[in-house]
Order: sequence, then C-alpha cells, then structure tokens
Amino acid sequence: MKFTSILKALMVGMVAILFTSCEKEADKPAGPISEVTISLDVDNLSLESASIRVRHDDSADMPWVYLLTSDLETDAETLLKEKIATDLELTGEIVAYTGRNKSITLSDLAPKSYYRFICQAIDGITGEPLGDAAEIEFRTRRDPAVFEINDNWSIERSDRSINPSDKMEYDNFLCSSEDDETYVVLPIKVSDFEYYYKNDRRALFEDFHSDFGLAVGASQWKNVLKEGDITWQEQRLRSSDWIVFMIGIDTDGELSGLYQEYRFTIEQEVASDEYNRWLGQWKVINGEGVELFDIHILPSENNLWYYLAGWEGDNLYFDTYDQTLMIETFFNKSNGKMEFISQYVNTMMTDYETIDFYFSGTFYYGGNYVVDAMNYKMAETSFTTSDYTEARVDGLTFTGSGLTVPIQEICYFYYSGSQPSSISLDIPNLPLTFRKVQ
Repeated sequence: MKFTSILKALMVGMVAILFTSCEKEADKPAGPISEVTISLDVDNLSLESASIRVRHDDSADMPWVYLLTSDLETDAETLLKEKIATDLELTGEIVAYTGRNKSITLSDLAPKSYYRFICQAIDGITGEPLGDAAEIEFRTRRDPAVFEINDNWSIERSDRSINPSDKMEYDNFLCSSEDDETYVVLPIKVSDFEYYYKNDRRALFEDFHSDFGLAVGASQWKNVLKEGDITWQEQRLRSSDWIVFMIGIDTDGELSGLYQEYRFTIEQEVASDEYNRWLGQWKVINGEGVELFDIHILPSENNLWYYLAGWEGDNLYFDTYDQTLMIETFFNKSNGKMEFISQYVNTMMTDYETIDFYFSGTFYYGGNYVVDAMNYKMAETSFTTSDYTEARVDGLTFTGSGLTVPIQEICYFYYSGSQPSSISLDIPNLPLTFRKVQ
C-alpha cells in the first residue's frame, strides 16, 4: 500500500531540508529529534520476489519510507534523500507506510540479482528523518530450471595422501572460489553419469540434492557447505574415468544453479605383493576345526578391493548361485589385512516378489540383531603364519543406539518387508580360520 498523502508531505519536507541544508546552524529549528530504531529481516526469497519484515520501536502511526535499489555502494541516508528529492512525480521509487510490524512484498525482481532495501522513519509533517536509516542486502534466487558454469570456481585433482588418523588413502581435490557462493563437492564415474542420468546435470544435481538433504537434515546445511578455497578429500577412488562437480547450494539448502566440473582418469595400480597374498582359493574352518566351505578371492581394484565368491557355500538354502551372491572385501593397505564390510549385494526377481540381498553381520543383545548400517566394518582377517597360508577372521564391534557389542556372524540377508531374514541354514560363528588351498 502506498500512502500518497504521507509521501507528498514527506517529499515537500525533505526537499526543503535538502535545499536548505547549507543554512547556518542557528537558522535550524531547535529541539531534540526523536530516535527510532528499525530492524529489517528477509522473510522470504524467490526467483523474482522477496518479502522484507520491517519492525520499529515507535508508535504504530509513525510513518516510514523505504527504497529498493540495486545501488550497493552509496551511503544509505544520502541515497534516500537524493531519491526523495528527484521523485517529485511519484515514480514509485520511494514508498511510505505506517505500522510497527510490516511485511513488504517486493515483486518483478530480476533472478539471481543483488538488491538493497533501505528504510527510515520520518516526521509526517516535515519529512525530517527520525533516527538512522536501516538497510539490508539480499539476492533473489537463481532459476532452478537453469544451471550455469560459475567462472569464479575451479576444481582439479591433486595428490593422493594417507590420513594420519585412520591410515586410509584419500584423493585430494583443490577447490578455488573467488566469490562468496557456497558449494558441495561430488565425484561420480563417467559411466554412472551416462547410464543413470543420461549426462543430464540437472537430473544428477536434483537427485543428489534430495538424497544429501535427507542425510544432512534441513537445519544442518550451513554446517556442511564450503566457501572459498579448500582441499576436498574423498576416500580413495577406484580406477575409472571420473567427473568431479562443485555444486552450488545456498545456506538455506537450495540449489543455487551454479556449478563447475573437472574430468580426470584414475589408472589401475600395479598389484602389490601384500595385495596378491589374499588372492586364490581358501577353505573356511570353524572353531572346532571343521571345514565349512571353500571361497575364492579374486581381484577387483588392485591394492584396494577384492571379489569374494562362495561365502557360506551350500549353506544357502535360497535358490541362487555363488557368482550372483558375490561380495567385495576391502584391502587395508596400512596393515595388510582384508576386511569385511556390510553392503548391498544385488536384487533378484522371483515369481512372487523382488528381493534385495545384503551382506551384513549380527550381534546379540537379548536376541539376534542385524547390523543395519551400510559400509560398516564388521570383521577383519589377519595372517597367522609367516608363509601367508593361514589367517584368522575376527569379529569387530557394532556401535550404535547406545550399544557397543561384539559382532558374532557375517552372512547374507534379504529383506521381506521391513524384517531381515537370513538365507543360511547354519551361520558360522566368529572367529573363523582361512586355510589356503595349495
């Protein structure tokens, strides 16, 4: 709402002030000018509009004016006076209101643009300012349907390093930013980008934003976003063609529409002797010395991952094949151990339902419970002989929901509804022994 009568009075008074400001101090009216404190907040932002909340501590019928401008440099009070002096034809640049608590809707704004909202209380008769001008800057949102390269950003792969805390290898990425935009970093295999997203950046960004938002939580965005120059670390990536994206996300958790990308290739390493020691056929033996089944350990990613086939052998009563239910085990380069990680395995179709298979661990706490965390280290295998022909599998601990309990078994599961079901007739308890087949 525009209070035309208030505005006219204001303009006459303010113009008089402007054109008589060179008068001597003695010619100005005596008496104190009441001070009014104004606070401003951005209520809402969209592509082409914004809402500004104006509050002050004076009477409800005290008039105040505001100016919306893209001038981010000129002193607020000077700019306000100049605009009032030149707005004699009521062009609408200066708007007057009354009220202690008002939400001002600003429309027809340009997307992804910076604006400045300047507000000041005035005397309704003379137009004289009452207190200092208040101001707030904001930027409208970018068009969510349009993603564009941010030329102020750059990213490239640097060296590979070992983290001293967990002794794991990490790929380092140098992110540079010459603005105050916030972002996250996402590496993805080129093959996955092509297969799952058909090279559609928007589909990838929106999918990632949705999943990441669920994982982070709406109130935690500010704690995970990056700004400026950083070194981003990813646990060692596998050999492949890759793209790493810097994806712009505002501090309120919305995609900003900005991105940057960098393509690179990681070559397969030459397998080390320590890695090769685990390859081959092994017999799995329980604590009573009974041979349970044979497994085959095959290379997956040199010096990083193995394929393991045959786990639980004929114990599986579900109609499937060893090669279908194959897991990956992790080679810990820092200590030479092979580790069992909880993981999704695959999905199978039957005549009645679709079944998702997982490899996980169990623990006892008043009953038998399944580790429901993915990528959780459940057990580790260490050599027990100097000729590397025998090894021992020890269960680690599960920590979660206030519990710290030992993991008893590692085995295949599928889910029927929300309940996990084992597909083993007799799950072997840990620890277990591996014996190399000569």
